[in-house]
Amino acid sequence: MLKSFSFSSLKTFRNCPQKFRFRYIDKVRAPKAETADLRLGNIIHDVLKQLYKRGADGVSVSLEDTLSLYESLWAGIDRDKITVGSDYLGVDDYIRNGRKMLTTYHGRYYPFDQGTLLDVERKLSFTLSGTNFVFSGRIDRLLKKDDGTVEICDYKTGRRMSQTSDPDFYYQMGLYQLAVQANFPQLTNIELSQYYLRMDEIVTDKLTPDRVDQLKEDLRLTVIETIQAERLGDFPTRESGLCDYCEYEELCPARRHRLMLNREDEEEPSVSPKQQAFDKVTELLDKHQQMKQLEAEIDALKGDLGRLATELGVNRVEGEGGYVTVKHSHEEKFVVKTADPQAFADLSFQARQLGLEEYFKLDGRALMKDVYSKRRLDDESLKKLQPFVIEKETLRVTPRLAKPKGSDA
Repeated sequence: MLKSFSFSSLKTFRNCPQKFRFRYIDKVRAPKAETADLRLGNIIHDVLKQLYKRGADGVSVSLEDTLSLYESLWAGIDRDKITVGSDYLGVDDYIRNGRKMLTTYHGRYYPFDQGTLLDVERKLSFTLSGTNFVFSGRIDRLLKKDDGTVEICDYKTGRRMSQTSDPDFYYQMGLYQLAVQANFPQLTNIELSQYYLRMDEIVTDKLTPDRVDQLKEDLRLTVIETIQAERLGDFPTRESGLCDYCEYEELCPARRHRLMLNREDEEEPSVSPKQQAFDKVTELLDKHQQMKQLEAEIDALKGDLGRLATELGVNRVEGEGGYVTVKHSHEEKFVVKTADPQAFADLSFQARQLGLEEYFKLDGRALMKDVYSKRRLDDESLKKLQPFVIEKETLRVTPRLAKPKGSDA
């Protein structure tokens, strides 16, 4: 288990458990390309840190000096080693955009002496109440406004502006609030703000006590998921658009085979294992497509036979090589939990009121998912259930057909 969790580590786990394992469990060192977005964000953060520190000391920094500091932080950087994730932008364009952001921001907040500055770039750690899980976070700026409100500020230089309902906003800013409240319990009136320099906008929210309690539970459950994954050695890959920028692509089980196929190796035998795997997947996909087509045709034939049998008034229809029976029936069934959980709960209550508990069997999967895996019982109760827990390794091969070329489907 990690000694300390952060927003970044938990986000990595949610995005791709396999990457979480490489980075935080196995601690695999892999060369990570520096992106223009990351470099720009770091430099903007460094500049704002200096502006607010000096502003709090009564030193005003002009726009000219601000931009001079900004340019100096770019000086000496080998731009050829910076990756640009755009077909039409270069590093110089990022520098220009950063200059524009700072110019707009400077015009709005100069001389950077609003309220009382409590700290900048402050790293805080805390232990989540009721657990031994340690969390940490680095807060860009902690400010006490004139009305007594404590503002937790985070700077964003990206192209996407979050909403307060977005998980990233909720987890990152909420975690910062928990850190501030744990370290400074006298600070109670807290406001969460993300400053989007590219758009010149601020996204602000306040968490109610209920949402704070829910956040604590969400964080606890996420950490338990990482512990369960480590105990079982189960870190599935989760492919997305982020894979193209992942430093572990060479090690990734979901990407490694594709990389093998793309490499030319003249010394390999004509039918290498990687080529055999490619051929088998191609064959499986072809069979899978044929099976889906046959299943659709069979369903259509059954529908036609049901209609024709009704028209003929028969329940057995002959054909060459055999026959089929057609049965129309009506039956009553109780609601099931998967279809309507609330109705099932009401039915369970009514049955227990009538003394019919024996008709409701134990739902082992629900017990595991909702109670045991989430550690919703005390340690003694969990120990009593542990002997009944069975670890089972499963294999699931799922064909996924590629889209036809030129198709938007």
